[in-house]
Amino acid sequence: LDLVELIMAMEEAFDIEIADDVAEKITTVQHAIDHVNKVAG
Repeated sequence: LDLVELIMAMEEAFDIEIADDVAEKITTVQHAIDHVNKVAG
């Protein structure tokens, strides 16, 4: 599972959208989790 697939799965699971420019900056799973927590509250 690469980060692109992870981000897409997280968008679907949490009903959020992560902008492409933000997604390009996500380099670790922890960074993805942190961003989802920030967006989803």
